[in-house]
Amino acid sequence: MPSSPTPEDRHVDTLLTMISIAMMNEPGSYIAPAMFPVIPVKLRSDLIAEYPKEYWFRDEAQKRAPATESVGITWKVKKDAKYYCDNFAIHSDVADEDRANYDEPFDPDEEATILTTEKIRLRIEKAWAADFFKTGVWGTDVVGATDFTKWSDYGASNPITDVDAGRDKIHENTGKNAGRLAVGRKVWTKMKNHPAFIERIKYTQKAVLSRDLVASLLDLEGLFVGEALETTSVEEAATTVLAYIFGTRALLTYVPPRPALRTPSAGYTFIWTKMGGLTYVRRLRLDKIMADRIEAHTFFDQKAIATECGYMFDAVV
Repeated sequence: MPSSPTPEDRHVDTLLTMISIAMMNEPGSYIAPAMFPVIPVKLRSDLIAEYPKEYWFRDEAQKRAPATESVGITWKVKKDAKYYCDNFAIHSDVADEDRANYDEPFDPDEEATILTTEKIRLRIEKAWAADFFKTGVWGTDVVGATDFTKWSDYGASNPITDVDAGRDKIHENTGKNAGRLAVGRKVWTKMKNHPAFIERIKYTQKAVLSRDLVASLLDLEGLFVGEALETTSVEEAATTVLAYIFGTRALLTYVPPRPALRTPSAGYTFIWTKMGGLTYVRRLRLDKIMADRIEAHTFFDQKAIATECGYMFDAVV
């Protein structure tokens, strides 16, 4: 007697076309462009003028007697600082036969564009963290458990007074009020549950601390949480290992609301606009190998400009 058809006999599995699975960093995970404002430049390299601060804070005006000249002063300009936009690029080739033979939901051109763009964003973020989210760069470094109580010690620490001390130090050295704080995700997790913040809002709002609310409590214009992850395991390892690019530090900075002449800033990101933008994608036809090359590239230089506008908290939690 013949057997009845099974469910497998009645249906052949195919790929769903409305969903697929991919894990990548959210756009908001990247904070480097917010911490160092982007400066579009026409040339790959140039000099940056700096006015030494001693000339601008010295009281030199004097009384003048009738029919006499006023006291004369002068100032100097330094031209030691220079930017140079390095080129970073990456590509993925899409073969004609792959494009002609793909099934939904795959789209090799779109996937190559997203992947290469993401690699450039990751490079920019990792370069900023490696160069500036560390000690030895900024005007002041303080270390948890030595210069202040680690913020993970809820009973003894107070991030509000610690940040105030950093703001005071930057103002003391520059005359500017620091407005941006960058922290790693692990630091943010401790901050948003810290009693020092919850105590300030418990009678006025729900005891749920958003980044904007914490920034307001710290008298800052913005709190930026570095959440970007990178793969640290070898390719095709049995287990993929991810790690945060930003560790257990915090960086307080002053950057101006908008870049301008005679204005200090902790740093800037210079982008050579004649060769594209912060992330520029182009398609190149490779007839010899019957493929299209999807290439993402950027010309940029992230540069600390006025290191006294930065205050680094090391070993925060």
